[in-house]
Amino acid sequence: MRYSNDFLRLILNLSYAVRTIIVASAVMLCLILYMYHHDTYYSASFFIIPIALVSWLFPRREFFIYIGVISLIVVIYNIAISNSLVGWLSISTTSSLVTAISLFVEGLLIGSLREQVLLSDEASHHVADLLKQQQQLSQIRDQFILNVNHELRTPLTAVYGYLELLLEYSGKLDSATQATFLKNAMYSCEELQLLVSNVLDTIQVGNDKDAIYLEDLPVVDVIYEVVEHFDPRNQREYPVEIHVPPHLIVRANGQYFRQVLRNLLSNAFKYVPSDTLVSIEASLYGDVVQANHPSPEVCISVKDVGPGIPPEDIPRLFGQFVRLKRDVSGNVRGTGLGLYVSKQLVEAMGGRIWVESTGIDGEGSCFRFTLPCVIRTKVKAKTINRAPEILPLPKSESQPQSQDVR
Repeated sequence: MRYSNDFLRLILNLSYAVRTIIVASAVMLCLILYMYHHDTYYSASFFIIPIALVSWLFPRREFFIYIGVISLIVVIYNIAISNSLVGWLSISTTSSLVTAISLFVEGLLIGSLREQVLLSDEASHHVADLLKQQQQLSQIRDQFILNVNHELRTPLTAVYGYLELLLEYSGKLDSATQATFLKNAMYSCEELQLLVSNVLDTIQVGNDKDAIYLEDLPVVDVIYEVVEHFDPRNQREYPVEIHVPPHLIVRANGQYFRQVLRNLLSNAFKYVPSDTLVSIEASLYGDVVQANHPSPEVCISVKDVGPGIPPEDIPRLFGQFVRLKRDVSGNVRGTGLGLYVSKQLVEAMGGRIWVESTGIDGEGSCFRFTLPCVIRTKVKAKTINRAPEILPLPKSESQPQSQDVR
C-alpha cells in the first residue's frame, strides 16, 4: 500500500506534457478497443482506466474537457455506424447509460481524492517548514542564552573578585588601592547594566509604537561625549581621529544617538589591533530625508582597519542574534544584538545604517548611518575648537560605557 501511494504521488509530480501523453495514449487505446466491441454491453467499461487517469492527473477543469472530448468522439462514431442519431439511440442499452454515469461519478470521486491528497501534502510541507523554523529559532535561542550567559558572567566575575579582595584585605589596603578596586567594580557594574539595556532595547524598540522624543543635537558634541566616556580599563590604546564640522546639527533622540555610536565604536575597539587608528567622520549626505522633513541628511561614519567583514556575511549582519562564524569560534565576546539594536534605533530616528567592507584583513570596515539634518537651529556645538583632532581614549579617570555588541 505504501508503494502504491508513493507511485500515485510520483505521477502527480510529472510534467504537464508527460501527463498529457499518458492520458492521450490511454484514451486512444480504449477508443480502439471500444470501436471493436461497441456492440457489446460492456463496451463503455473500456473507459474506466482513461477516466481514472484523467481525474487523478489533472484538475477538475481538464477532467471535464477530456470527458467532453471522449463523449463527442463516441457520439460521432456511433452516429456514423448507425447512419443516424435516432438509430444509435435505438440500439443503446440501459446498461451502457448506467456505465457512463458510473464512469462520470468515478471521475468525480477520484478528482475529490486527488484534491484531498494535494491539500494533505501541502499541509505536510507547511508543517515541515514550521518545524524547521522552530528548530532554527531554538538553535538561535540556545546560542543567545549561551552568549548572554558568557557576557553576564564576565562582569559579574570581576565585581565579585574586587569585592572579595576588599573583604579579604579589609584594613590592609590603602585608600588609593581601595578606590581603584571600587572603580573597577563600578566599571563592571556599568558594563553589566549596558548589556542588560541592550537586551531590553531589542524587545522595546520592536514593540514601542509611541513617537520618540527628538531634539536638535550637535554631532560633534555627542561624538566627543561618547568617546570620552568609554571604559578605560583596556590596556591597549586606540587613538580616535575625529573629523566632524561643528556646524552639523541633527534631529535625533540623544539616548538613541549615543547608543548607536557606543555600539559601533565598541565593535571597532574589539576587532582592531592595538594602537590602530579608528576614525569618526560626519558630513552632509543626500538631498531629502523624507517628505515631511525636506532637508539633507548627515552621514556619520566609524572606520577601522581591522579584519573586515566577508561580503557574503554583510546582508545578514544587522539581523537579530547574528554573529560571524569566525567570532563564534574565536575569543571575541558578544551577544549578536548590538548591530540589530543600532539598526532599529537609527530607523526609529528616520535614518538608515549600512556597512562597507571588502573582507580583506587590514582594510577593515566602515559603518555609516544617517540622521536628518537641521539647517536652521539655535543650537550650537560646544566643542568647535576640538574638531578635527586625534583623541586617545582616556585613562582610569573616565566613566565607562562600553559593551560587546557583535
